Amino acid sequence: MCKTFWDLIMECNKMTYSIKGKKIVRFVKKKIGICKIVISRTTLTNTLQLLKSKEKLLIAYWATGIKSTNWGDALNPILIQKLSGKTPILAQEIVNLTDQDIYSVIGSTLGFFPEKNLVVWGSGFISTSSRFTEEPKKIYAVRGPLTRKLILNQGIFCPKIYGDPALLYPLFYKPNIERKYKLGIIPHYADQNSNLLNTFKTNSEVLVINILSSTNEVVDNICKCERIASSSLHGIIAADAYGIPSIWVEFSENVIGNGFKFYDYFESVGRKNERPHRITENTTFNDILGIFKSYKINIDLSQLLDVCPFIERQEVNVLKRKLKELDQ
Repeated sequence: MCKTFWDLIMECNKMTYSIKGKKIVRFVKKKIGICKIVISRTTLTNTLQLLKSKEKLLIAYWATGIKSTNWGDALNPILIQKLSGKTPILAQEIVNLTDQDIYSVIGSTLGFFPEKNLVVWGSGFISTSSRFTEEPKKIYAVRGPLTRKLILNQGIFCPKIYGDPALLYPLFYKPNIERKYKLGIIPHYADQNSNLLNTFKTNSEVLVINILSSTNEVVDNICKCERIASSSLHGIIAADAYGIPSIWVEFSENVIGNGFKFYDYFESVGRKNERPHRITENTTFNDILGIFKSYKINIDLSQLLDVCPFIERQEVNVLKRKLKELDQ
């Protein structure tokens, strides 16, 4: 059950902790004033942890709701923990009273979270109309050149360093799985109930993959396939990360952004002239196989690691050596 911020402070904290000799409630009152914001117990617990901790917490923003189980969004806390050794706190579940950095990592999340302490490493905009409503504190890298262009158009500095951090997941999870299917189809979660999938679900050479499954299950299923056709951007990114040829398909107009995030990503990895292929009721298995063409991923992931703001430098060197081993 939710209560007001002050009710929960009084109930759970009991005025027993102090910051620099001052009671927490008094500190908070001075910091933001008395308010009637309704928050959850999780938010209170995280906020008290923030106030009591002698070390900086690792706070990050990622999508919640149904998107929280979407592969790329769900990968945020997992990848951040593996890179940093710290369990991140969801930014939406903490009151950032001490103005700590809030990281934006995987996903088309830029512009959705107005926060002056936002630190960007690898995320992107979702459409050409996306904008920051609050200038970020620091940008280390973005998903692709199109996101960078929008940022520069706002008069905000953005380095020419690209990469969706999900491409780094093979550093931590690299299954050795036999290819069982000639084709894997990954519908965006907005397309999961499309009738256009029915024909493919009954084909023994096709695996329809649920992008809302657990992160490792999605990877395992992708690695069971010789090729991937996806209307989900992170289905394509996951396929690229694990060396499985992929194409961009559309089942509907339900995926928002008019393709911006796809073009942004493709440009970041050197996949030029990519376009969506519309699936209709007349599209066959062989039609989809005939769309595939050879391509090579061209992106410097070591540069992305170099600028990661929450990895120890020694660990960066270890991961860069591992990257070279994966490329061999």
